[in-house]
Amino acid sequence: MFKKLPFNSIGLCTLCAVVASSQVVAANLKTNLYTNKLSTALEDLQSQKDKKSDLSGDFTLRSNQLVEDVGEVVGNQYWGDLNLEYNTGSSSTSIKKVSVSARANDQEAVMFSAPEAYIKYEWSNSSLTMGRSLLEWGYIDAVWGFGKINNRKNFDYFEPGLEGLTGLVYTKEAPGMSFSIFGSLLYVPELNPGQNYDEDKGTIDCNNPWCKPQSSTAPLEDGKEVPVFYSIEYPEVTDVVFRYSAGARVAMDIGPTTLEVFGIRKPENQLSVAAEYYYDIDVGDKGTAFVDVTPQVYYHDVLGANLKFKLTDYITAYGGGLSITPNTYPDGINPRIVYTGLKPKKKKEDYLGTGVFYEGAKIKGGVHYVARVSDYDLENDLLVEYPRWNQAVNINISSVLTRKLSVAFDYKFDMLTEDRLTMFSASYIVARNMLASAGVNMIGTSGDVESFWSNYSNNDSVYGSLKIKF
Repeated sequence: MFKKLPFNSIGLCTLCAVVASSQVVAANLKTNLYTNKLSTALEDLQSQKDKKSDLSGDFTLRSNQLVEDVGEVVGNQYWGDLNLEYNTGSSSTSIKKVSVSARANDQEAVMFSAPEAYIKYEWSNSSLTMGRSLLEWGYIDAVWGFGKINNRKNFDYFEPGLEGLTGLVYTKEAPGMSFSIFGSLLYVPELNPGQNYDEDKGTIDCNNPWCKPQSSTAPLEDGKEVPVFYSIEYPEVTDVVFRYSAGARVAMDIGPTTLEVFGIRKPENQLSVAAEYYYDIDVGDKGTAFVDVTPQVYYHDVLGANLKFKLTDYITAYGGGLSITPNTYPDGINPRIVYTGLKPKKKKEDYLGTGVFYEGAKIKGGVHYVARVSDYDLENDLLVEYPRWNQAVNINISSVLTRKLSVAFDYKFDMLTEDRLTMFSASYIVARNMLASAGVNMIGTSGDVESFWSNYSNNDSVYGSLKIKF
């Protein structure tokens, strides 16, 4: 016997879990403005000056449990990173670049990323880039890891990194201005961090610290807990990837000031999901709650503007805004059709931000601020994904202390939710191509307010790592 379940039982439980699980299905820019990485000046100093090959890379082993009881989250105990890059440089009229990354953790879970893979042709004052490349459009999205323009690697949320978009980018330079257009018929969503789906058992669980575990049971109105069986209706690959994107950017230089305006219409970088649910009293000892999950693609329009000021040779300031207007219905679905299941609620996002960068020979740093100025109700917007940052400040600095020793510090604080991300590391050159590091990554949240970071408050680490460059 089948029964439609009341929303206040399994419905809310299912949606809050499933809406955030789209990676089940989907399973550094040129300047420090876009790194999203706690890089050290030491590594810049040791960049491969004598490189004779177009191929370079590094391999890192890291343990996150130098202190007992810290890092004891699934997939957070230790991991290995591999990064490879092929770059022909700019010695001819064409530039070829391919970069790939992979991470394997203590759960034997492997994540892959291809941040860039393109061929760039240059002639006169123009260039044409074909393939997967990063759009250097605006600062707010890249600095704060919102993932509204470029994709994110998402191996971890402390340093989300960036992945490019696949398509064509044409750029034209002229005295005092530049113009770029982007177009694509191929959509590649973010694949990480991902989750485990067992089709036979109908379960979804985590093998890394950055996914949200899905509920294995659901409460009924009488307080009884019943098991949940998940079914994912996988779409055809062609139904997902063949989707258009189009955008343009204009930048004008007025003395030491650069004005940038851009806009792009594209699918959201993460898949969304809708869910139908029901309770079958005849399945299992207590009955079973069935959840049918359908992946969907939503489009959004992203508009932005920035002013960049070159204050000195070492100091650059910027200010700007970012506006994201999502479609309220998935692509390919008639908006007049009334959907009877549960689906994510999409809301407009508007951000204002400012910041200052310092780039010296041995010291690099920055101070940044972002504020979400669009309406958002942390208590009542239950079907909307929590904003990663609401009203936040970021302070970061890295410095070479000696020829072999460097330190780096990065701190983010959200004044609305009191979320805090702290990163500190010290690195030492053991040998010419070997770097040893130790550090601390911490997440702090308020127990009084539910936020994006609440699910990851235990993902701290006191770590040691060894990186080998080749």
